[in-house]
Amino acid sequence: MADVLDLRQFRAAELEPLLRAEAEEWRRELHWNYSTSLELIRQYLQARILPGYVLIGNEGRHLPKGYGFFVYESHKALVGAIFAHPRFRSGQREEERALLRPMLATLQATPGLQRIEAQLMPFRPPDLAEVFAAAGFQAFRRLFMHLDLEQAVLPAPSTLAVQGWETVGFEEAASLITDAYAGHIDSAVNDQYRSYPGALRFLHNVIHYPGCGSFDALSSCGIRDTATTGRSGERSPLLGMLLVSRVKSDVAHITQVCVHPRHRHRALGRALFAYALASLRRAGLRAVTLTVTQSNENAVALYEHLGFKTLREFDAYVWNHD
Repeated sequence: MADVLDLRQFRAAELEPLLRAEAEEWRRELHWNYSTSLELIRQYLQARILPGYVLIGNEGRHLPKGYGFFVYESHKALVGAIFAHPRFRSGQREEERALLRPMLATLQATPGLQRIEAQLMPFRPPDLAEVFAAAGFQAFRRLFMHLDLEQAVLPAPSTLAVQGWETVGFEEAASLITDAYAGHIDSAVNDQYRSYPGALRFLHNVIHYPGCGSFDALSSCGIRDTATTGRSGERSPLLGMLLVSRVKSDVAHITQVCVHPRHRHRALGRALFAYALASLRRAGLRAVTLTVTQSNENAVALYEHLGFKTLREFDAYVWNHD
């Protein structure tokens, strides 16, 4: 019978076979170079400051079969990763479930914690749903979509005022996110979208940390209201933006795309994609991925029209303290 031990008892070297197998799975299944994220995980493991658990079997401590970790962020926590080595993984993913149960129990027993979020793209909906449901989590179906840039017919360049990311300020980008997601289903999935400080944290994480890849400023863009252009000393309002990261040498990931609610249905999203996809193709990338909440039907329709195909479905899970 397998045992679950505190992750902080282990050095990075003891988990190296797991980390390498995890990186390979991300590369093969999700077209994602996970090595940068794993390097940060290794640093936290070596410092023994990453909370989580390790699954070991009867063979003893020297043969970890899986691991999982979580992180605290102010009033909430995020389930960062769960992984069992394919050599030990059952068809029912019971090894990952055995790790997830104590992780959720620990988090829900943490004094003062108000919220837990989990978006685990490597897992299909049936894999962990039973464990999350038993712990009182709400599930939101998400789609992981892929576009073959080499074969895609890209939208024609727009006549709208699409500009490079260097023209966009952090403050106006955060304000746009807050306005765009007010009452939106995605603000239930990610509570950073609900407030200006949260949106600033989201932008900081996307641009400065490797969790969603390496930020690509050249392909990221914003779009402005040309009707107000020309006012003396005044920048025209930001109506939409699209953020891009590189998750592999030849693969990009759209980390954010949003349009102000008062300016939707003006083809602004299509204009942002025309700019970004053309930039990525010129840079020699072969593919682009993104994630979207399935119930966001207008966004899904746009992505499908652009040629994106759903590679897999997964669930985002949220728990709020009563």
